[in-house]
Amino acid sequence: MAREAVRYSDSLTLRCQPEVSALIDRAALHKGCKPSEYVRQGVLAALRADGFDPSQDVAPRDAGSLYDLVDGQRRYALIEGGQVVTMSYHATDPAADGRDWRPVTHRDSEPFDIVKHWRLQPEPTIEADGVVVTYPVVLKAAEMA
Repeated sequence: MAREAVRYSDSLTLRCQPEVSALIDRAALHKGCKPSEYVRQGVLAALRADGFDPSQDVAPRDAGSLYDLVDGQRRYALIEGGQVVTMSYHATDPAADGRDWRPVTHRDSEPFDIVKHWRLQPEPTIEADGVVVTYPVVLKAAEMA
């Protein structure tokens, strides 16, 4: 069974002596992988050895985790005339000013994978107890994924 290629969206520049670079090339050849994969696996092994498990420490990337609370502040929407006038973050409920402020919840239209998807312009929907902002999730073009 052939493995599906993994695409990485971030890059890391490593500077080292030419001798180290040559050793990485030789070690990767010995392991039967590319030098970038050899270094990637070395970095992951070093993180685990230092007590950082990449599989456990990956931050959630869903819209709610990213946007519902930012720096301890919740997002609220100001509603006037049945329309969302503005959205902003507040440490406390801004409805004390007498206007119709509602809490905002952010959602993705489907489970989001940063490697495979783009988020499009969000679409707010006013509900009785708040505002739901839905991000349409679409597949990246094959050459981008």
